[in-house]
Amino acid sequence: MRSMVCKLKEGCEETLVFIETGTARGVVGFKGCSSAASYPAQISYLVSPPGVSIASYSRICRRYLCNNLTNLEPFVKLRGNAPKSIGVSSHSCPTCVGGHIKECLPNFVTSEPCPQAATTCYSSTFRFQAGNLNSTFLLMGCARGYQKLLEDFQYIGSIRVTEVLNILEKSQIVGAGLSSRGPAWGILLGFLLAFRNGPSS
Repeated sequence: MRSMVCKLKEGCEETLVFIETGTARGVVGFKGCSSAASYPAQISYLVSPPGVSIASYSRICRRYLCNNLTNLEPFVKLRGNAPKSIGVSSHSCPTCVGGHIKECLPNFVTSEPCPQAATTCYSSTFRFQAGNLNSTFLLMGCARGYQKLLEDFQYIGSIRVTEVLNILEKSQIVGAGLSSRGPAWGILLGFLLAFRNGPSS
């Protein structure tokens, strides 16, 4: 990983976003300079399980190469302390986190059973931007409701967050017995429409 020289009075930031949906996981991260005040490592759930969960880790420090986290141990500990989901419902939803032309191609998307407390099928397009980071991907899975998960978080650390709900049919939203191929194609179409009509940045 390359390093950069920060301006006078700037600190070193590292911010990670850990996303989990069913058995799929994804991480988005930013390391760079920041003019914000220093603060110790902060880790918390932005969206708690059961169902789709999103956690963040962030800190700003002012020592040479101090933003040097190289593993996901903070998230492992956070998951270990989270309440365990009790029971699995009869509902299932397509589950995926990744690029719509890579990991989330319809042929690779499978449906997974939902926890009893999160039986709504969810699908959104996310964009994370900070410095050289400009990542867009699709997130699908079981949720407690069909609404924007990060509506209250425009920024996570220095990472700007944009979320656009994808278009789903009613039968997909309620998680009724779905085949793995049919809903995936429908959700992919919704992703393309949402991405085309979503907010520009």
